[in-house]
Amino acid sequence: MIPPQEASARRREIEDKLKQEEETLSFIRDSLEKSDQLTKNMVSILSSFESRLMKLENSIIPVHKQTENLQRLQENVEKTLSCLDHVISYYHVASDTEKIIREGPTGRLEEYLGSMAKIQKAVEYFQDNSPDSPELNKVKLLFERGKESLESEFRSLMTRHSKVVSPVLILDLISPDDELEVQEDVALEHLPESVLQDVIRISRWLVEYGRNQDFMNVYYQIRSSQLDRSIKGLREHFRKSSSSSGVPYSPAIPNKRKDTPTKKPVKRPALGLGKQAAKDGPRHSLEVRLETAVPKVI
Repeated sequence: MIPPQEASARRREIEDKLKQEEETLSFIRDSLEKSDQLTKNMVSILSSFESRLMKLENSIIPVHKQTENLQRLQENVEKTLSCLDHVISYYHVASDTEKIIREGPTGRLEEYLGSMAKIQKAVEYFQDNSPDSPELNKVKLLFERGKESLESEFRSLMTRHSKVVSPVLILDLISPDDELEVQEDVALEHLPESVLQDVIRISRWLVEYGRNQDFMNVYYQIRSSQLDRSIKGLREHFRKSSSSSGVPYSPAIPNKRKDTPTKKPVKRPALGLGKQAAKDGPRHSLEVRLETAVPKVI
């Protein structure tokens, strides 16, 4: 049997533990109530946020669609303005290039050909898109005037820079290597290099865009005239010199003896003479050399 004092002590101990458990249970209950309240508040906040987000979305979507439409319209307007600028530029070609075409290509061939290219594009545009436009007649007339100026410039360059070849130079070029000695190479220049490049560019343009080759007759007439004058001068020189020596050497170069050491030979175009020309005598050989030794300009 448990003594009364020990039983009383154990009861007090149990009551104390029970009181602690009740306090703990009460604390947990309060914590759960607070947690439930916080959860309810959070759910309310999230619900309010979702509602506001839906309202914002409903407001933004139409604005976004309108913005896309505005951007598309802006792109269309920019493309339209670009096309208009491109089209309007053709209407300004005549006024922009008229002064250059009127002044001619002398000394400004690069700029002149650039202006002719603009005029050519304008003619093609109006023919394809507006054949009844008065601008088409303007650019056509300007194009024809520019083409005539280029043909005139071609004739002028050929006339001013084509020169007669002296008989001495012709003889130096057609003489065999073992018949003369010179200190420097002999060069035959039909046209200066800068003039030759201009003539080539004008010729290419006239062939591609001029739609006629009348300039070739001009080239033929001028070059054949100069060649004819060169041959006549050589014939006169040969007639005078043949009475004394009979061999068409250049008077500027002395005859070479067989025992004289050879010097630097003359560089000249390949003549391609056959054995038959050598058998026919010096005069026939000279004529063959003249025919084969004339290099082409273009």
